[in-house]
Amino acid sequence: MQKTSNKMRKAVLAVLGISSALAFSNQAAAISPASLPVLTAGSTDTLAGSAPVRAWSDYGTNSNYGWTHTAQFRIFQVGNDADLLAGTRFDVSVDLKGNLSSATPMNSPAFSLWTSGTTPLVAGSADGNGYGHEWSQVRGSFDGGVAGDPLNVGGNAALGSNGWLGTGGGGNILDGHNGWIGYANAGYSFTNGDGDKIQGLFAGATNSSNIGQYGGGLSDPLNGTTITNVNNSSPYVNGGSATLSTAEALLNLSGLKAGYYLIGFAGSCPDVNANGQSCGTASSKAYNLTISSVAAVPVPGAVWLFGTAMAGFIGLRRNKKLAA
Repeated sequence: MQKTSNKMRKAVLAVLGISSALAFSNQAAAISPASLPVLTAGSTDTLAGSAPVRAWSDYGTNSNYGWTHTAQFRIFQVGNDADLLAGTRFDVSVDLKGNLSSATPMNSPAFSLWTSGTTPLVAGSADGNGYGHEWSQVRGSFDGGVAGDPLNVGGNAALGSNGWLGTGGGGNILDGHNGWIGYANAGYSFTNGDGDKIQGLFAGATNSSNIGQYGGGLSDPLNGTTITNVNNSSPYVNGGSATLSTAEALLNLSGLKAGYYLIGFAGSCPDVNANGQSCGTASSKAYNLTISSVAAVPVPGAVWLFGTAMAGFIGLRRNKKLAA
């Protein structure tokens, strides 16, 4: 059975034009994400641990630039090899909560999602040949970010803060805006180093209207309010929305295409405490991450073609009987 599975995987990768070498990298990396189990229809992946309270946007003397290498990262695959080949879509839910059973739960969890499409994700080096130390929350790689990477000495600022994720930086997140999927931020809203407005649960010092780059909503707080924090122009997701509440960031994605995804997650604490949120040090807080999926319902085109052929065959047999 295992041999058959391996043969099928190689065949699928060959059809997709994917080199098996892309699945692995011997390069050193600022982050080397572990992989979660393959997410298929009806399955759920869970993860518990701790992550820095300020890794979303605040690191050292820098603030509002984006994720830093102190955040948690995981690679996850949506759909099996056959799903990748067929372009199957799934409804996926990503839920990051503070672990309330812990003495130090994460009060303001947040996360971002990117995709490399049907090409397996790889981790590159931190010197401009990989993910790097810092990148934007709501941009695809190489789509005009201007913050650069001030934390990475010798880095190429022309790449933009999110450019380290893309092929020009040695990673393989889809270049351009399409590589970014969505985000959910249960902390304070803020304006990041690329000038994007990041939607949060509360209004922040640099984003007092509490409105997001891809979502609306001027109320403060937005507890339980559904907002649009999904990149609907990406061909890898048909839509979705985020729901923010105290100690929980939930993102529901409709029609997420089978492929490889990267999630960056940790606590959200922008503006070096300018909002009065008392973040304190970058110490870790406990979280629970749950990613679950349900198969999307659209019938593949091949099934429609098969049905049409069967209808024609039945009609032909009926005509022959009538003629007889």
